[in-house]
Amino acid sequence: MSKTVRTAVLLLLLGQGGAMAQQPSVIAPGAKDETARKSPVQIGETAPDFTLEDESGRSVQLAAARGKMPVVLVFYRGWWCPYCARQLSGLRSLLKAKEKVALYAVSIDAHDKSKELKEKIAADGKGALNFPLLSDPGHRVITAYGLVDHRYDGQSYQGINFEGVPVAATYVIDKKGRVAWARFDEDYKQRPPNEAIRAALAALKK
Repeated sequence: MSKTVRTAVLLLLLGQGGAMAQQPSVIAPGAKDETARKSPVQIGETAPDFTLEDESGRSVQLAAARGKMPVVLVFYRGWWCPYCARQLSGLRSLLKAKEKVALYAVSIDAHDKSKELKEKIAADGKGALNFPLLSDPGHRVITAYGLVDHRYDGQSYQGINFEGVPVAATYVIDKKGRVAWARFDEDYKQRPPNEAIRAALAALKK
């Protein structure tokens, strides 16, 4: 790969390129193999369960919230993405004090990179992240949600492996485990404002 091509790839992957490619068409209804999904889990579907570890190695299971509280589930591209760091920073103010809502953020990052990202965000003096960053290095969960961005298949740069990077996505999942609201940002520079997520949470109470 020439120096010019390598530079172009890096700029694209670090958030300076054009918009995300369009996602494939929706998987046929009734498909049973979640790991074979070619497009995102949609509103009205049951959110695939998972167990992942947070930045400290503690296990988190999505189903643990079922019947107890809604879940805001965020998929972000990685520690190297400035737009993701900005999104995660803003999510510190999403939930109200003692509000019974779980908030999880998932990426392919290893534990140490997730921990570094949390520390970097906390260094802005506005407080630590009040939710876990979950590691999915084998992109098993990202694949189950149909969010793998296949433009990055086989791509790496200076030690950063981009295999399995997800399309930026945000889900609101109700107490029954069904997707009540979702947003997929093909333009990775755009993320949903907290107000939109709050509105989706408020709609669950109606």
